[in-house]
Amino acid sequence: MNNLSDNLPPRAGENHRGNPDRYFHVMTEGWFIYTREGVHGPFVDRNLAHSFLQNHITDIKPDDDPSSSWRL
Repeated sequence: MNNLSDNLPPRAGENHRGNPDRYFHVMTEGWFIYTREGVHGPFVDRNLAHSFLQNHITDIKPDDDPSSSWRL
């Protein structure tokens, strides 16, 4: 069963569930990540790729930066 609400962005106050399609594995190369800026990798395992992504998101815009809102 395909739940269309799984593809919607979270509402205000809800946690972001992430995008499982963001990660992909290439045999003999490693794990890679899709971001708005392009593809990053390779990483030895998916956990390292996820850690990089969390740091990347945090480094892009600080939470207290009002320009980080997509609604502006």
